[in-house]
Amino acid sequence: MYRPGKIASILRTLLVFCIVYLPVLAGWIAFKQYYALPIVCTGAEAAALSLDARVDSCHYEKSGVNATFTRQIVTSLGIYPAHTGIMLRDNEYTFNVPITLAMLIVTSLLLRISFRAWSKALAALIMGHLLYVYSCFLYHLQIFRINIEGRELASEPSLPVQLFWDFCRSMLIRFEPFLILAVLILIHMAGAERKRQSQDYQA
Repeated sequence: MYRPGKIASILRTLLVFCIVYLPVLAGWIAFKQYYALPIVCTGAEAAALSLDARVDSCHYEKSGVNATFTRQIVTSLGIYPAHTGIMLRDNEYTFNVPITLAMLIVTSLLLRISFRAWSKALAALIMGHLLYVYSCFLYHLQIFRINIEGRELASEPSLPVQLFWDFCRSMLIRFEPFLILAVLILIHMAGAERKRQSQDYQA
């Protein structure tokens, strides 16, 4: 059945989203480098710890963070240090932040989301980025090329690392905004239900 009121409500919501999204996008472009550096450096340290490597440096360059590592590679010729530099650009994993924040803000305006639910949603967003960075460094640290006495040695990532990296880059980072929005709404609904049950009990 045609319902003009419902369609008008949807159009208003879309208009509010567009109005919110533009300043959020502008603010994020100016702020993202301050967010990216601690996220990437934390992910780099976690990946280095997992593979018995060392982070030599982690610093911001233009549009991304460059992390350099040293690993001890065991070969038939002995143990040799392998140095690797990995550049992780901001837009590889933070492209979903503006739309996620805009969706959360609009949803909060419509449903009056609590600060507790907001904090959980933001924590989920950060955790998703950390998982992406961690899996990226794990994958690239396991792919190394090293010249020893004129011979080039190469390595391939393990299957679990390959699957983990494929999941993070192909699914998690792309669907993260919608997953976080769903979690936020579920937390809000659960809180509203607890509040209703408490009021019924008091009555």
